[in-house]
Amino acid sequence: MDITKYRFYVGTTRGLLLCTGDKPNDLNVWKNTFSSEVTAISDGRRPDEIILGYQNGMANTFSTESQSYSQIEDLEGDESVTGVGYIGKNIVISKKDGIINMWRQKRNDFFSINLDEKGSLDAMMCHPNKENIIGTGGEFNDFKTWDINTKQCIFKAKSLGHDELQLPIPTSVRGISFFPNEPQLASCCTKEGHILLYDERAQRKPVVKFLEKQASYTCISCGYRERQILAGTTKGYLQWIDLKANKVLKTYTNFTGSVTSIVCDSVEPHITTTSLDRYLRVHHLETKELLFKCYMKQNLTKLLVKPVVKDEDGLEKDKGGAEVVADEEYEDLFNNMEVVKSDKKIKKTKRKSIAGNEKKKKKICI
Repeated sequence: MDITKYRFYVGTTRGLLLCTGDKPNDLNVWKNTFSSEVTAISDGRRPDEIILGYQNGMANTFSTESQSYSQIEDLEGDESVTGVGYIGKNIVISKKDGIINMWRQKRNDFFSINLDEKGSLDAMMCHPNKENIIGTGGEFNDFKTWDINTKQCIFKAKSLGHDELQLPIPTSVRGISFFPNEPQLASCCTKEGHILLYDERAQRKPVVKFLEKQASYTCISCGYRERQILAGTTKGYLQWIDLKANKVLKTYTNFTGSVTSIVCDSVEPHITTTSLDRYLRVHHLETKELLFKCYMKQNLTKLLVKPVVKDEDGLEKDKGGAEVVADEEYEDLFNNMEVVKSDKKIKKTKRKSIAGNEKKKKKICI
C-alpha cells in the first residue's frame, strides 16, 4: 500500500486538524480560532471541503485548497455536535439535545426529534444512497431514520425486549453505518456490546443481533464486502464481523486504549483507525498486517480519508484539493523525440549482395 496516495485528516481533543503529507512522516497542523474537541467530521459539498463539529456546539467548514476555516453560524441547540454530513447543498448537523440543523448559504432550518428525559442524540449519519434520509440514535434513543424535507420519522426500531430478569435491555447507540449496495439495510453498535442489523422492508426489530458481552463498542464502519462491518471497542481491539454468519471473522489487537474512529476502504482491503494511544494505523483486512503506523502527538478523536487522484491537467490532487505537481518533463521529452531508423540491416544486405556477385563472377571465370 502506497500511503502517499491517501490523505488522512484527523481531529483531536484540542480542536486541531491534522493531515498527513507527501511523505509518510509529514504532518500538517491547522489551528482553529477556538480550542474544543472535534466530535464529528465528514466530507463536504465540494471536493475541497471538510465539515467539522465540536464539543462546544459549534461547526466549521475547512477548505483544503485555501487551508482556511469558515464558521457555520446561527445553529440551534446548546449541546455538543454529535454528527455532521451533507445532503445536496445542505449541511446537516446534529446536536446531543436532539436538534437537527440543515444549514445552507447562511440560512438554517431545524427540527427536534423529541427525546425522552434521559435520552440523548449521540450518533447521526446521512444515507449515502437515499436523498434527504438520515439515521439517528443514542442513549435511551433507539435507531431511527428521518426525512429532513418532511421532518418526519420514516423508520423506528423496536426495543430489544427484556432479559432473563425481565428488565428492559438498554440500547445506547454509539455508531451508525449504512450499506452502499443495500440501501434498505442499516447497522448500529451500542455501548452495551450489541451489533444490530435492521431491514426496514422486514420488521422494526433487528434482523440480526450480535452480542459481545465483554465489549463496549465505540464506533462502526461498513466493510467492503456484503453485510460485513468493523467495530471498535473501549478495550482496545477491533472486530471484523460477518452479519450473514453472525460471527467474528478476525480480531485486531494492536491498539492501546479505546478505538475512536474507523474508515474501511470500499475498494481495497485496508482499514484505517485512530485510538486513544495517539496512533494512526492502517491494517490489511485479510492478513491483519500493520501496513502503516504514525504517532500524531495528540489525542485523536475522528478520522476522514481522502484518496489522491491525478487530474487531467497533469496535477495530482486529493479530493480535498491538495495539489502536487507531477513530473512530466521526461514524458514530453520522449513523446516529442524524432524516430531514427538504423541502417545496419541495409548494410548487411548490401554486403550479402556484393558477396553473392563475387561468387557468380568466379563461377563464370572457371
